[in-house]
Amino acid sequence: MTLKYASFAAAFVCASGIALSAASAQSRAGSEGNGEMPRSLEEMPDLSKRKLVDMTPKLDDAEQRSVREPTEEELQKGFTTVVRSRNGSEKSVEPNEALRTTIIRQLKGDKETRAAPMTGADPLFDEASRTVIGEDNRVRITDTTKYPFRTFGQLHANKGNGNWGLCSATLISSRTLITAAHCVYDHEAGGWLEDYEFYPALNGQGRAPYGRYNWRDVFIPSGFISNWQGYYGSVVPWDIAVVVLDQPAGSNLGWMGYSVYDPAYEFDANIVGYPGDKPDGTMWRASCKVDPSLANETNMQYDCDTWPGSSGSSVYDYNPDTKERTINGVNIASRPDTNIGIRLTWTYFEWVQQHAE
Repeated sequence: MTLKYASFAAAFVCASGIALSAASAQSRAGSEGNGEMPRSLEEMPDLSKRKLVDMTPKLDDAEQRSVREPTEEELQKGFTTVVRSRNGSEKSVEPNEALRTTIIRQLKGDKETRAAPMTGADPLFDEASRTVIGEDNRVRITDTTKYPFRTFGQLHANKGNGNWGLCSATLISSRTLITAAHCVYDHEAGGWLEDYEFYPALNGQGRAPYGRYNWRDVFIPSGFISNWQGYYGSVVPWDIAVVVLDQPAGSNLGWMGYSVYDPAYEFDANIVGYPGDKPDGTMWRASCKVDPSLANETNMQYDCDTWPGSSGSSVYDYNPDTKERTINGVNIASRPDTNIGIRLTWTYFEWVQQHAE
């Protein structure tokens, strides 16, 4: 999915009146928080009575071939953000200057050359007691209250008629989650889902050590709505979302850092989420190598084992030298032979930056 729109980029520069320059930052640091219990379990609903629905898109070979390269118009409009608020309002937010600049840089192929950091599998995985590809190497996280696991949680989305869709999500600031757009917006169900709830560190249905957090605002790229052609492949490049919570969960639980993954480099991917083929509400981890040759302008492929319910999980690396954990992308979909994530290129990084609190 190579983007070749130099003429559009030049026109966009003239129209916007901004110069091409490096983005203001290439990473946001995480925080371990204090691990204290910030919420009362009295607010918990009976999760066992909910009718759970699969939310993860699957791409067969025909669907994979149908993933469309965005047109110039789609790229121009796609990173305008559609915001839905809990009070029922909806509005559009134009890209800020930093995001407009990075869109132009990406269209022109103006990439920075950076040394790839040292990466490895998260060593905390050793302490833990896709579509599954080959041998299933997933391991359950039994102490979900330990950092970084308490920053991961299950996202419930009310689809109506008693149905709840399940995804995974990650805290990236005191109030902000990163997840997949299809976890909050369902084209075939008519658009925005009715309600969203976040259960950080959920360790089995009914065992939520930090209780429930409600949403305040949800953000998705407008391209995820406007480019829909009746099949998921038409909106794969826009399948990312930011959810802002009504309370600062991360003040106690901490949050994960995130970084630009552009240009692509090889790293050991770590994915923590809530796959639907495991006992309800249990947290599992997977790890695998990410081959940069399988990355395009928007997505990366890997053979980490995932399952419906893992949608929205962050894909992060671990630097053994600095001990830092950094999100590079978001797990969004599966094929029979590989799984797919959104890459945090400069453009996606700045889009997240614009809306994270």
